Amino acid sequence: MKRLAFWALLACGAGSLLFDLTLSSRLPREGDWAELAGVLRAETGLGDAAQIWPAWAEESRLYIDSMPVLAEEDLVNADYPGVVRLWAVSLPRYGNPEKALRERGATPANEPRRFGALQLQAWNLHAPEIAALTDTNLLHEVDYVARRCQQLRIGSTLTLRGPALAMLHVRAGVIGERAYDAGKPPIIVNVFAGGAPLAALQVPRTERDGTGWRRLDVPVPAGDPLREFSFAVESHDGARPFCLQAWTSK
Repeated sequence: MKRLAFWALLACGAGSLLFDLTLSSRLPREGDWAELAGVLRAETGLGDAAQIWPAWAEESRLYIDSMPVLAEEDLVNADYPGVVRLWAVSLPRYGNPEKALRERGATPANEPRRFGALQLQAWNLHAPEIAALTDTNLLHEVDYVARRCQQLRIGSTLTLRGPALAMLHVRAGVIGERAYDAGKPPIIVNVFAGGAPLAALQVPRTERDGTGWRRLDVPVPAGDPLREFSFAVESHDGARPFCLQAWTSK
């Protein structure tokens, strides 16, 4: 029995040593991140954004400073408003985003490059022209994903003027852990175009199922090419932090 315990302890020690020795092949070093970030600074421009994959590779935000860093979990259906070229920053050992990006219609803009455990590849999204309505520089965590959305007080109305392209897109959710509070009533966003009711988006309590970021896509009625869009946020409970993103597209 003592001999068995000795060999088990020896095996555990060898396994731990092997894990430590091979860690650099599985996870990127600081130099890998720095080299990749330098390439992005040199080769990227307006309309570029980085998508990290897997989405938990948040360390990238410490190094990538030349463009927005996105952590979408559903690459096929992610919006990417205003992004022309998406730079996929991935850890191939833990999954490759290529299949999902091709499924959404994206095409490679260059060949993949390796930086230690990291891989970098640019993709053309072929997205329609858009006009942002809400502020795109603000980040808030909704359902554990950093979202570019504008915080609004429940009970308030946000009115914005912008190009009335063919479709209006609205995304909304409760910020942080308050999204999961039990027994909370839904939040309703009533949407108006040029003062006329257009649609409503309901945001229920988040169930930790990836649906905390709610979507509304609705055609914009014909009329003035510049229009006022209003978003009236209502709920019987107004204490939760809430944010909204809106844009129009051709």
